[in-house]
Amino acid sequence: MDAASLPPVNIDRTRLLPRSGIGVEATSLVIAPPGNPVIRLDARLLDRVELIGRSPTAPLITSGIATAGVAAAALSWIPGHIVACVGLAYLAHERFSEARRRTKSKDLLLALGDLEVALHVADGPEAAKSIADQLAPYTRDAPITRPEVYEDAKRRMRAQAEGKGEASARRELEHGLFVGADVVHLKGDYLQVGIVSFRISEVREYALRGANLPLTGGRLLQAAMGLLVVAADERAAQGEDVDVLAKRIAEYESWSGHTAGR
Repeated sequence: MDAASLPPVNIDRTRLLPRSGIGVEATSLVIAPPGNPVIRLDARLLDRVELIGRSPTAPLITSGIATAGVAAAALSWIPGHIVACVGLAYLAHERFSEARRRTKSKDLLLALGDLEVALHVADGPEAAKSIADQLAPYTRDAPITRPEVYEDAKRRMRAQAEGKGEASARRELEHGLFVGADVVHLKGDYLQVGIVSFRISEVREYALRGANLPLTGGRLLQAAMGLLVVAADERAAQGEDVDVLAKRIAEYESWSGHTAGR
C-alpha cells in the first residue's frame, strides 16, 4: 500500500458532505461525523459500490396503522379520543412523509462477497451518487479505467503467480479500515480496534441489529463496517479470483493500448 492508504493526521472537513460528514480522500471512503474520530475505508477492499433506495414499506405500514387508528378513535366515545385522534393523525402524516422521502433518497451500498453494508447519506441522492462515482473505479468488480488501478491489479496478479497472494492480501488489510489512528484488524476469533476487541460472533450480532460497536472514549463504529474486514480476511484465505482479475487487466490493456510487458 502507498502513502495514500495511510490514515491522515488531519482531514479537511470542509471537503466532506456537510450533513453526513462523508467524503472521499484518494482511494478511501471517509466518514467523519461530529464528535467521532475519522473512519477511513479503502475502497480497493470492496467488490463494488452502488446506490440503493431506502425502502418506504415500514413507514407506509406505520402510517396506515395510524390512519386506521384515527378513524377508530374518531368513532369512539372514550374520553380523550380527540387527543388520540390528533396524535395518531400526526404520526400518520409524519410516517407518510418519511415514506415519500425514502422513495427519493439514495444510500451507498458497500459490497464484499455476500456481505452488503448500507451507509445512509443524509445529504441527498446527488451527494450519494457523487461519492459512489468517485469510489467505484477502485473496486474489484469495476472495469479498470485508471493507470493506478491497472498497476495495482498487475501487482496482485504477480503475487498470485509467485504464490504470495494470501500474504499480499493480508498486508492490504493492514491499511484497510481505520478508526482515528487505530487499525481495525483480526486477532484470532476477535475483531480488534485499538485496545478494544470483540468476538466475531458478537460483531455479527451487533450488525444484525444495525448497531454500532462501542469503543473507548465514546467512539462508535458501525458493526457491519467491521464485518467488511472479516469478509476481506476470509477472501484472503480463499485466494484471489484470478480469472476475473486477468479479464479486467486484459480489457484495460486492449482499451488503452498497453501490453502485458509494458
